[in-house]
Amino acid sequence: MAGIAFTYDLSTAIGQARLYAGDTDPNGLSRTGGDRTRTDEEVAYLLSRTGNDARLAAASLLEGKAAEFAAQAIYVNQGSLAQDFRQRSMQLRECADALRSLAAVAIFNASSQPAQLTVGAAGTMEGW
Repeated sequence: MAGIAFTYDLSTAIGQARLYAGDTDPNGLSRTGGDRTRTDEEVAYLLSRTGNDARLAAASLLEGKAAEFAAQAIYVNQGSLAQDFRQRSMQLRECADALRSLAAVAIFNASSQPAQLTVGAAGTMEGW
């Protein structure tokens, strides 16, 4: 059985999705729950489901983490240390929503599309 793959290369969509989601700790592969780092295979799957958009894949990744924290839905208080898994779930959902909004703006204003308004010679409206 092959080892679990983790790469963090910003020239790849997987690396970019990891950056947006904050999923950059290779040591997190052995964790459980929402803190677990996702494998390359999991991130690649999310990319395939989101049209290879790193922000949308990151949003999906954060939603998955949020769901895992929500499933725990507990508040732990041990002495001076406290962990509110409910709050972490809400924060991850907010981050996912923000990434989806940013991706929508980029899709709406995609730089690969031709300019909507053009001008004629010398900046005139000739030819409109």
